[in-house]
Amino acid sequence: MKKGKLMIGVLVVSILLSVSAVGAVRAADVIGLKAATWFPTSHPVYQQVLIPWGQLVEKRSNGRVKFVWFPDGSLVKNEQGLSAIKGGMVDVMAPLSIWAFDKQFPIVTAIYMPMQLDSETHASRSFYDAFQRMPEIREECKGMKIVGFASSGIANFHMKDILAKTPSDFKGQRVWPANSIGVQCAKLWGAVPTLVKMADIYMSLQRGTLDGVWFPTPPIADFRFTDMIKNHTLCGFCAGSQAVVINQAKWDSLPSDIQKIFDELTLPLSIAIGNKFGEMNDHIIGELRKRGDNIYVLSRKEKDEWRASIQPIFDAQAADITAAGRDGKAIMAKIQTIVAEAREKPSKVTQDWQVVKE
Repeated sequence: MKKGKLMIGVLVVSILLSVSAVGAVRAADVIGLKAATWFPTSHPVYQQVLIPWGQLVEKRSNGRVKFVWFPDGSLVKNEQGLSAIKGGMVDVMAPLSIWAFDKQFPIVTAIYMPMQLDSETHASRSFYDAFQRMPEIREECKGMKIVGFASSGIANFHMKDILAKTPSDFKGQRVWPANSIGVQCAKLWGAVPTLVKMADIYMSLQRGTLDGVWFPTPPIADFRFTDMIKNHTLCGFCAGSQAVVINQAKWDSLPSDIQKIFDELTLPLSIAIGNKFGEMNDHIIGELRKRGDNIYVLSRKEKDEWRASIQPIFDAQAADITAAGRDGKAIMAKIQTIVAEAREKPSKVTQDWQVVKE
């Protein structure tokens, strides 16, 4: 009897040790991904898209992949993104602000030219489609694996005293122009590009040294620009190119079935980011309408007329692409075709991460 109990005890201990050993091996086999984002922790794209996407990858991998997130620029600042992802400081950059390195990515930048994109979802789809169809873009982006195609929030025109309907409405207006291309547009339209630090925009609007901002719509309330601004032209002026990327060496080290998970989620992630920005836009625009702000939405025909007024900027971009060793005019024409075709594919992502026609 005692001998039997002893044997049972030995068996139980052996099983426990065996399970423990297996658990240790499994833990050792987990693929950790150090993921950096400059989005603040509270940002809807981080909380409601990137975190769930990471969790879905973990789930589909049966726990073999584990994300460790570093939000708020705590590990990598925005301007460090390209060197951090290519140098292996991080495994995932979500997102990489390609717009901050636009001179190194002239073809990608051509997708995001002024008055060309209608929404952030349209931007995501355009970048995704262009990447699939244009080897020139894949070559430009080599050295990192793109697993999500996206944009920043698209800037619109937000003004204190005028509701801009035509380019001539900006004559003499002092505007914060969003970026370097915005500076060029402002000059062509007769506006006065006025560059101040982000932290000084509110005071400049209050003191009257700024008449308006060309800025993504959702954060204008967060920054309290709406204290002074009551006129909004929704035009899809311009957006910054962004992408969710994985370090190339890390990507190459992943098992093929793990790579397949990321590949299958690339389009859903891209559309989900665009959709979330769209929801944010719809919310703040609804609030602005409720309080009685003046809102004007440019038609496609009007946008084409605005775009024609800044043709020199498109010509300059084509020249930059040619200087990089490509046929700039041909590439610009191809991109504009892809963007137009992407406009006919309005999409949304379902709760189970399926892309469906909207």
